[in-house]
Parts: sequence; C-alpha cells; structure tokens
Amino acid sequence: MNLQYDAHSRARRRQRFILVATFSGITLFLCLVWALRELILPIIVGALVAYLCHPLLALMRRKRVPKALGVVLLLTLFSLIIALMSNQIRQAIPDEQGKLELRVRVQFKLNEKYQAMMQLDDQGSGNMLYRLVGTEISPFWQRLNGFLALPESDRQAYEDYYRHHYGSQRFDQPFYRYFLHNVQQHQKIIDDEQAMDKTETDWDPGDRDNVAAQKASTDQLASSNLLGTLGNALSIWLAAPFVFLFILLDEGEIKRNLVLLVPNRYFEMTLTVIHNVDEALGRYLRGTFLECSLVGFTLMVGLYLIGVEAQWAFIIGSVAGLANAIPFLGPAIGLLIGLMYALIVEEYSPVFNFITAESMVLWVAVVVGVTQLLDNAFYQPVVLGNAVSLHPLVVILGVMGGSILLGFVGMLFAIPAIVILKVIISTLIKEMKAYQII
Repeated sequence: MNLQYDAHSRARRRQRFILVATFSGITLFLCLVWALRELILPIIVGALVAYLCHPLLALMRRKRVPKALGVVLLLTLFSLIIALMSNQIRQAIPDEQGKLELRVRVQFKLNEKYQAMMQLDDQGSGNMLYRLVGTEISPFWQRLNGFLALPESDRQAYEDYYRHHYGSQRFDQPFYRYFLHNVQQHQKIIDDEQAMDKTETDWDPGDRDNVAAQKASTDQLASSNLLGTLGNALSIWLAAPFVFLFILLDEGEIKRNLVLLVPNRYFEMTLTVIHNVDEALGRYLRGTFLECSLVGFTLMVGLYLIGVEAQWAFIIGSVAGLANAIPFLGPAIGLLIGLMYALIVEEYSPVFNFITAESMVLWVAVVVGVTQLLDNAFYQPVVLGNAVSLHPLVVILGVMGGSILLGFVGMLFAIPAIVILKVIISTLIKEMKAYQII
C-alpha cells in the first residue's frame, strides 16, 4: 500500500515539476524573445535564406562538391547579389541638390498634368470636369502645392547652385525654368489666400518655413548619431550569415535536440511533425522566391520595353519583386514607383514608337496590370502549386493581423507562420488519431 502511495506521489510530483518547468521555460523564452526582439528579423532572414539554398546545396553534394565549400559558395553568391542590388539603389538615391531638383520636377509635372486635365486658362476657367469638381479639388491642390513648394532656405540654395554652375545661362536649363514656374505658381496661391482672407486652418507658408528651420536645426544631431546607428544595425545583422551557415552545416543535430525534449512514446509523432513542417515551409519559401523573381523580372522587361531607363527598370522590378512576398503589396509598390517615374521622366527611348510621353503613365499601369495577370494566372498556380493552400480571406486577415502586431515584419512573416501553424495542427490531429490519443 505504501509502495503504491509512494509511486502515486512521485508521479504527481513529476507532473507538477514538468508543468512548472514547462511554464517557466515558456515564460523565460518569451521574455528573451521580447528583450532580443531586434535580433528576430536577422535570425529569421538567415533561416529563410538557408531554406532557399537547401536544393542548391543538395545539387552541389551530388556533384561531389564538399559541403563546407558549397555553403561558402552559396554565402558568397547571396552576398554578391545583395551588394549588387544595394549598389544600384545607392546610386539611384539623389544627393541634396538632387532631392531639391526631384521635388521641383514633381511639383511642376503635377501642375502641368492637372492644368492639362482641367484645361485651365489664365483666367482660371476650365472645362466641364473642372466646373463639376474644381471647387472641391482646388483646396486640396493648393495644399499639395504648398507641401511640395521649397522653403525659403531651400529656394535660396537652389538659386545659388544654378547661379554658380550656369550663370546667366541658367534660364536655358529646363529644371531651373520649372523652379521659376513653381515659385510663381506658389506666390499666386499665397496672393489668392490673402485676398480671400483664409482662416488659420489653411496652409501657412510661414509655418512650413518654421518647420523646415526646426528640421534643419536637428540635422546636425541626427548626423552625429548616424555612425552609431549604422554600427548597431551592422552588429545586429551579422546574426543573419551566422544563422545561415549553422543551419546549412547542421548534420541533424538541431532535429535530434528537439526530439530529445519529447517523451519516447511521442517520438515518431514528433519526427513526423518536424518533417512535414520542414517540407511545407521549404516548398512554400522556394516557390515564393521563384514567384517573386518572375514577377520582378517581368516588370523589369516590361518597363524597359516602354522606355524606362535600364537602371530604374531594374530597381523598380527588384523592389516590387521583393515586396511581392507580401500578398497584394508588390503590384501596388511597382505601380506607385512606376507612376512617379513616368510623371517626371524627361528623356526616354521606348522600343515601340507609338508610346509617347503623354501616354507613359497609362503604359506603366498596363505593364503592372499584365504582370499581375501573369502572376495570378500562371506564376502562382504553376510555381507555388499546392505549396500552400490557404483561403484568400485567411491570407488577407493574416497580413493585416501581422501588420497590427509587428508592423512590416509581421506582414512579411505572417503567411509563413500560418503555414507552419496549419501543418503542425493538421499533422498533430492526424497522428493523435492514429495513436488513438483522441
């Protein structure tokens, strides 16, 4: 009797110990994740890239390439790709004068398109469309012009740059003429506001200048912290290549350590869950990577054919292709950047002669639409296949929920997390039924 009591008492103590240890371990793990949350993105990126490289590494092994050498070659390849893309994007980022010039061009082109669409004349009269909606659109358009107009300090810097580099010939430069037109247009808006005695809720150019002055006063402080910020980011992202290396070099040690945490009677069930998750996640990630590559390449070729400069076609296609990993975001980004380019482009050389500067915006929309159609009709069904069978509503809610919880990182990894959770639950239910646990 005492032996039965002692055995029963030990079993209860063991259960309580396991329960307390499990709860404490989960709590400690969550606290560590929260404390080291800045490392989550680099770790996940390194792990995902390793998953993408598994087939290439297996191919190298079949070609009798040593595993360590294959891993180093793959790491070098991805580093070169990232360096190439970073260099292209860095070259496209304008300097301070380029930023001012871009702002001037955007303001001028927007006003030009608006006046052409509304057929405005010097007296302020327009076509039927303007008479229908002009009263509602004009306040918004004036505020947009006020936002895009250069503050006094930037206008002086822009003026000094052209006076120093071009002298009296600056009036022959198209972007300087855009600048003069914008200044005249902005002054006209200010005169109209003063004449109509606008209320304090309207755009006040003095407030904009004050905000710009305050921003300029903080630039020195921000630049002093730039090196420290870059250093911290670099040290954090060093985790990604280490995770990449250790996962690809792993000989099954990670899986064995996970299995050791599980009781023997659940050994086969755990192996099945790990195998199914590994297979589903790898299939989804590799399919998504190939789909995004095809979308980006299609956009690059389409934009180049309609006259977008090769460098910008590469940048727009690359950014939109990467963003396509988040459902519905890639086409939107490609369309937005493409329309901005089409709006301010001055010189272009389309392959087809019927494409003109006036129709560039339309053709950008056509290219993005055709790319999206190919993605929905061919890339996703053929490339992804049955890698992930999620209802569109689940995808939308997952992306929105991830955005609410973790921002951009949540949007990026919401679908892989749902795929893993779905495989775990479905496999557990199937195995538990097989073992007659439920």
